[in-house]
Amino acid sequence: MSKINKKQAVLIIFLTLLLIVGLLIKMPVNTNTPAPESQVAGIYIQFKDGISEPEVKDILQNISMALNYSMEYDTNTTAERYYIIVDKDNWDIRRDIRKGMTEEKKEWITTSPAHVIREGDNYVFTVSEQAVQDKKFLAILDKYDTRVKKFTWCEIHFENPNGSRYVIQEKDAKRMKNELEQNGNIFTVDFSYIFPPYDPTT
Repeated sequence: MSKINKKQAVLIIFLTLLLIVGLLIKMPVNTNTPAPESQVAGIYIQFKDGISEPEVKDILQNISMALNYSMEYDTNTTAERYYIIVDKDNWDIRRDIRKGMTEEKKEWITTSPAHVIREGDNYVFTVSEQAVQDKKFLAILDKYDTRVKKFTWCEIHFENPNGSRYVIQEKDAKRMKNELEQNGNIFTVDFSYIFPPYDPTT
């Protein structure tokens, strides 16, 4: 077999293998159809300490809900139950708390740096239940005339007129979130998602 024939034979074998592999692998087809949007089954609202149920209902009526919904008031089903508010310039209390945590080997402040809430010139720190019952921690707060407060969590579930639950599109939930977070009595708004089923062809 000549040198040219050997090259042609190798090329034919390579192209044949490439064709077989191409037939065995199903390539994903781009249909230019956007992936279905995540749906929101509920909204969790983190209110400030002391807000009453009638006040929560008034806040919800003043935003563009335009939907039937039910509300569970003061659920507190998360680990984020208590908080303190610290002036941004009051480094002394933060230093004393950090020192006390190290000495006592306890976790009083549970807020990660990425989740610290800023409220005007103040910072809102989540406090553990252990801290609320710790005399040394409470003594530090007394020294700086600071008090532990309690978040008021409320859950919103969307409903049909017959009482059965349904979901809304994420874009509508985000609009509500933006409106709610304009209210000075609200710290954060989170969603309970229902994600679309995974489709490997998209």
